[in-house]
Formats: sequence, C-alpha cells, structure tokens
Amino acid sequence: MSNLQRSMLAGGMPPPRGMPPAPQSRRSRPGSFRRRSYSPVSWRKYWDDKERVETDRGVYTVFSRGSGDTLVLLLHGGGYSGLTWSLAAEQLSSMAGCKIAAIDLRGHGETETKDGDMSRDCLTQDVRSVADKLLENGEQKNLVLVGHSMGGAIAVSTAAAGGVAGNYKWKGGDHLLDLLLESLSNMQGFLRPRPQQFRSVSHAIEWCVRSGQARNLDSARVSMPGQIKDREGRLVSSLVHEVTTQEPEVIDVGKRLAPVPPPDSIIEEDEKDEKEENEGKDEEKKEFSTPEKINGDKKPEDGDGPYTWAVDLSTTEPHWASWFQDLSNNFLSAPSAKLLLLAGVDRLDTNLTVAQMQGKFQMIVLPQVGHAIQEDSPDKVAEAIANFLVRNRLADSKDSNIVVPKGPIRA
Repeated sequence: MSNLQRSMLAGGMPPPRGMPPAPQSRRSRPGSFRRRSYSPVSWRKYWDDKERVETDRGVYTVFSRGSGDTLVLLLHGGGYSGLTWSLAAEQLSSMAGCKIAAIDLRGHGETETKDGDMSRDCLTQDVRSVADKLLENGEQKNLVLVGHSMGGAIAVSTAAAGGVAGNYKWKGGDHLLDLLLESLSNMQGFLRPRPQQFRSVSHAIEWCVRSGQARNLDSARVSMPGQIKDREGRLVSSLVHEVTTQEPEVIDVGKRLAPVPPPDSIIEEDEKDEKEENEGKDEEKKEFSTPEKINGDKKPEDGDGPYTWAVDLSTTEPHWASWFQDLSNNFLSAPSAKLLLLAGVDRLDTNLTVAQMQGKFQMIVLPQVGHAIQEDSPDKVAEAIANFLVRNRLADSKDSNIVVPKGPIRA
C-alpha cells in the first residue's frame, strides 16, 4: 500500500500552510494607509441565481451563473459550501462559455436532506440526482464534474460509478469529464487549530485569512459566511443581503499619531514595529481562542456571537476512510478526460505518477497555494478549467489567451 493510499485511509486534510509574506502597503496619499475590510459579502456579487433543487433525496441549494452547452458542476470540500467556488466561478464565466453551478452538499450550507448519512455512496447518489435535475431541461448536453477535497473524491466516485441517473447517461466518453482538486491527507491536523466559536462574523473572516485557511481575503468574505451559523442556527450567508457591507478605509495617520485599529482589522506590516507585532499575535490568540472573550449577551443582529461552525466535521470521522478509498484507481478508471490540480507533486502515488507520465490525464501544479486552492488562486484554477473545456471542445473561448489546440486530444 502506498503512502498516499495510507493517508487516504487515515482520512483528513493537511493543515493550512504558512501564509506568504504580506505585500507592502499601497498608500493612496502620503501619511495614510488602507485598513482591510473583513465584512461579509453576499453571494449575489458572484452568482446569478440561487435555487432550491428538490429531489427524492432532499432539497439542495445550488448557486449558478452563465450559460452554454456544458454544465460545470462544482463540489466543495468537507466543512465548506458552494460559496467556496465564488471567485473561481466568476473568473471561469469570463473565460469560457458554459453554465456553472455549485452545490451545497448534504449536511452543508442550506441544503436539507432526510438524514445525515455522509457516506461516499450517499453523497455520490446525491450528486447524480441533482445533476439529473439540472440537466433534464436539455439545455446542457455535457457535464463536467469539478471537486475539491471531499468533493473531489465524490466527483471521482460519481464518474467511476457509470450507470444511468434518470434521463442522463453517465457513460459515454466525452459526455462526462472529471476534474479533481487536491485530496485530503490529515483531517485531524485541519480541525485541531480551529477555534470553536467567533464573537462576530468579521472576526471569523479575519481568522480565516490569518490562519491560512483561505489566503485570499475577497474569497474569505463570501465563503466564510457559508461555513458559520449564528446562535439561532441560521447560516450567516443567508443573512447577508447586501453585495458588500464595507470597503477598505483610508486612514490618515497624520491625524492620529498612534492609531489603534478596531479588533476587526489587521495593521499593515510597515505600520507596526516588532513590539506591536508580538502584542498583536498575543491578542489574536485571545480573540480567537478564549471563550470568555466572546460576548454572548447581545443579539445576533447586533453583530456579536457567538458564531459557531455550521458543520461539526468531527462527527463525519467514521466516513473519512470511505471517502478516499481507492481514490487513485477510481480516478484513473473513470471513462472520461481528466485533469488533476495539485498544490504539490508530493501528493502523487506511484500509480498516478506512472499514469501521468503515460499521458492518461492532464496535471497542473499550482505553486504557493494552500489546501483551498480554488480560494487561494481562483484565477489560475479558472484558467485551468477553461483550458480544459476549450481543449476538449466543450466550451467556446471568451479569452484570447485560451485557444483550441491543433491536432487530436490526448487526454
């Protein structure tokens, strides 16, 4: 058994990697700096529609945008929601002519199912039933499955299962193309550093960026609200109605010789000395780790929590092994063109390495990204998907940099 297979059977995802050095601040005028905004952003900024797709298995929330002959169905990882694809979907829509849809899988987001079964077979059947509903009007003739982490395992399982889901034939070569985004390797390592609750939504977003769970602030502002709930159990993303609630503010430090930013902000690196930086780290630990710091007296609409995780991932531990069992073999045996996006080549086992050298699938390695590569580098992920679609004649290019290659398709 290979090391990758052992890690898959053990389950889990890698802890977020260290964040890259902060860029130098760009001042709009002498003696000023920009204070970053950690306010939430509505899904409406990135998606055209949010619909409730009802099947005999439950009611699934689906975000969508764009149109075309191909449906690109996006599957999120454990603990996330369909909103994790927001920025990548926006970029993809500008590069290729296709319909893009992101599902809130069972137990996540605003999706409601009859039971809490999180097994791979159950999740696979969910995806098949939702895809069948989305394709039943006949507007889209092709299906591309795109999965991140747990969603990648489900995409592979769905592609490898074959058979027929309703009126849509899942077998058929070019009719089904599969794309996988990085597998999990250490779930416990991912869960251990996560605080149990946050005192405000902006603090949750700030933690998301500071911890490295998502290195892209714009993505964290729309994705994190889909991962936390208020004290009444309401998903925060369902309560954010404005496209944006706050933009970066220009601070004139000439008026305040010793500016003290509010808890919802991060001081630019060149605005604080070593002593202030150390104090900030100590305060960060208190803000995000100490339950006593969280004010539970005010109402949720006042902006104070506690806000907690919408999904208790620890309860899904019995299914971690099944999600990734035979992942590499299933990926290689799927009757479709395949693309694998990775944060590092160390994620490949022997079978994948040999198959990639034989040209059985396309592989792209994205540097300087963490586990959530679709959030850390949405433009590169979108470009990879767009090239994949155009290369396989599944979508027309809307970007001059993405062209149909000459000659036969290899993988």
